[in-house]
Amino acid sequence: MSAARKEDRVLETIQFNGHPNILGTHGNTIEVTKVAEISKRADCIIGVNASKACSDLGPALRKHIQAGGQLAFEIRVGEASFKFKGKGGSELELSDPHELVLRRSDFVSSRTAAISCDAAALDVPREMIKLLQDNRALGALIISALEPDPSSEEISVPLFIES
Repeated sequence: MSAARKEDRVLETIQFNGHPNILGTHGNTIEVTKVAEISKRADCIIGVNASKACSDLGPALRKHIQAGGQLAFEIRVGEASFKFKGKGGSELELSDPHELVLRRSDFVSSRTAAISCDAAALDVPREMIKLLQDNRALGALIISALEPDPSSEEISVPLFIES
């Protein structure tokens, strides 16, 4: 790989808002949605009015996900931050225009952006969920493509696009 500039990093940020009905109690998924209103049954949703859904992801990230690439996720709300990892898969369509779901399982639908994640909504710190229960709260979901670290089994090196 040639030297890469920081701006070549495969990374996308999805902005979203909080909502009083955010519970963050689902044990298998985390979701952000473009819709403005949710019920308390939507226990995997951590953000509404999202700036992007699966179908809005850029070509470089889509390619990485559909190649089965490793992914790092960071949820930020104010000064609070929560990080976890997952992976893509060739069966991921990334076609849903309203929602983006990150799954602990290998279940796939048009809303699925990552599988085999090591976290779900239930794992998001309760202090962060409390912040997200305010509809004035602003949050971000940052998705970064990762490449394998050749010196270990861990996936930890940000993936860069060759220029």
